[in-house]
Amino acid sequence: MENWESIMKTKNAVQVEIARGFLEENGIVAVVMDKKDSSYSNIFGYVELLVPRQDAEAAKALLDNEIKPE
Repeated sequence: MENWESIMKTKNAVQVEIARGFLEENGIVAVVMDKKDSSYSNIFGYVELLVPRQDAEAAKALLDNEIKPE
């Protein structure tokens, strides 16, 4: 995933999915990476939103205007 950049990191998986959908509606491919530990009822870890490195600045700008991470 060296050509991808993380633009959001949170424990709120729903928020990341909303952001992913918003970016895709605006023509930016986005991938959700779940780094929560399922052995502990999702207490530990986080969910990350990744976009292609060349789209990272545009994605951040879109999200800054629409969605605020926790």
